[in-house]
Amino acid sequence: MSAQGQFDGTQRRYGAQYRAVSQAAVASAVCGGLSFLTVFGWYFVVVPAAGLVLGWNARQRIREVPGELTGTGLAWAGMVLSIVLGTLGGGALWAYELREVPWGYKKVTWDDLQPDPTDPTELIPPKAKDLDGKRVFIKGFMYPGRQSIGITRFVLVPTVGHCSFCSPEIKSTEMIVADLQGDLTTVYKRRETAIGGTLRIDEVEVAKPLGGFPYVIEVDYVR
Repeated sequence: MSAQGQFDGTQRRYGAQYRAVSQAAVASAVCGGLSFLTVFGWYFVVVPAAGLVLGWNARQRIREVPGELTGTGLAWAGMVLSIVLGTLGGGALWAYELREVPWGYKKVTWDDLQPDPTDPTELIPPKAKDLDGKRVFIKGFMYPGRQSIGITRFVLVPTVGHCSFCSPEIKSTEMIVADLQGDLTTVYKRRETAIGGTLRIDEVEVAKPLGGFPYVIEVDYVR
């Protein structure tokens, strides 16, 4: 028997035909391994989602052309890791957010308080109006004032960039008056500040682009 015949016979006997590893399976495994990133923010949910989609597609493709592609194990590993690590990371993030927000407060963001930029007639968004009179929790930065200790009233803004030099015309809805209740006081700090209390909305104030304060929180919690 010729050498070529022996080689062909060995191929048939041991299935030595070369098959490429599915790139989708590899990508799924990588995404699965990175799925723990969900612990850092909900936008990272796209990582385990991609791992699941890539793994599923890889398995389907390998089934269609088993003689050309391999990597079913990798695809399964990517899908399992995506589910397990994504769930663990998301669960840890959810638990952290629950612990971060004191019981009895509803967490809101600055985006919740901003009117629709495409609707010039909307001064206060409906979502914000629904929060009027309710206990809310929000984070921001203390606008610099004259007092640094024993503060009972201050203005909270979304970012450190909202200062007189960086943003000379702060929108009314980008300012919250924090009115500390009872004997509660705080000190000025440059780092992020969290407050909780009852939100009050004055729709007349929102018409004042410089100096109007439509949002006031009667603060009973500050951190």
